Amino acid sequence: MLIAISKQDAHTAEILGRDTTKICEMQGFPPRLENDKQSRVDANIAGFKAEFAVARLLNVDPPTFNVLSDGGIDLWFYDYPIDVKLSGKEYGPLIFDSMDKFQAMIAVLVGATKDPNVMRVNGWVNKGHFADRAVEHDYGYGMRLKMEADEMFPMEVLWRRMSEHRFKPTEEA
Repeated sequence: MLIAISKQDAHTAEILGRDTTKICEMQGFPPRLENDKQSRVDANIAGFKAEFAVARLLNVDPPTFNVLSDGGIDLWFYDYPIDVKLSGKEYGPLIFDSMDKFQAMIAVLVGATKDPNVMRVNGWVNKGHFADRAVEHDYGYGMRLKMEADEMFPMEVLWRRMSEHRFKPTEEA
């Protein structure tokens, strides 16, 4: 599913990406980046754009600035924490350094497109399914866990499950 983010969201993503990197530098440590193809600022901006795309798709609050850490949780769909992961490829894999890094209940995989303001939301997976199905892969900086984009659940399924939870009748109804 292709999601074009608004000019306002793109602008806010740029500010958040630059601010995040600057705070790290001001604290005296270089922001982590294991990618020679882009700067840490560019990676942060792209990540925030992916988060905006998912937030708009699910109609949840957009990402915010975090000084210390987001704790592996980028968005909330009511009581469900979501980690948005951006792949540099349109259909690249979902990657976690380890299962300990999968802190949310749900991960949503977003792929980059040629247009920096258009994101491909590829799908989602819950933590248990990822733990069962992910495979180890060494990208040149140690073993990581990955799941391919075509192994993700469709976003329509997540939306339906979340909407059913959100709108389920109370016992009084």
